[in-house]
Order: sequence, then C-alpha cells, then structure tokens
Amino acid sequence: MGKKERKEEKKLINQIREYKNSFRESFREELFKEMEKRHANGEVFFEGQWVSQDKISKIQENLVRRGWIVFFEIHFLVFITVLFSIFLWIFFRIYLLP
Repeated sequence: MGKKERKEEKKLINQIREYKNSFRESFREELFKEMEKRHANGEVFFEGQWVSQDKISKIQENLVRRGWIVFFEIHFLVFITVLFSIFLWIFFRIYLLP
C-alpha cells in the first residue's frame, strides 16, 4: 500500500466520521424538538410511550398498588419460610434426635 492510498483511506474514514457525527447531532436535535413539543402539550414519556398528564395519576396509583403487593408477597414468603423451619425443628426434635 502506498502513501497515496493511506491518505485516501484516512480521508474517507474522516468523511464517514463527520457524517456520523452530523447525523447524530441532527437526530438529537430532532428528538429534543419533539420532546419540547410533547411537554408543551402536557405529555410525559413513560415506558416507551408518550402519556398525557391525565393518565399519570392512574399509572402512579397502579405502581403504588403493585409495590404494596410485592411488599406483602415478600413478607408472606419470609413468614412461610420461618414456619417451615419451625416445623422441621419440631419434627427433628421429636422423631429423629435422641
């Protein structure tokens, strides 16, 4: 490979990088414009979609309800595990230990 080919390759690579950077910047600006427009209309981006402010309170209530359900499920699981351990301890003490 000669120096001329390397210079042409570097030039092409630099052009590709510049194009990539300009495309990213234009795409980012377009997304920011869309975001500002949606926020002006009273919409919020949530889980991959734009949701209006009216639905936000319903979504928050559902999330709180899910949180409580998970909280009680975990505590129930711990309670069942403790009861099972106590049962095994009593069983071993009565039937297997001297």
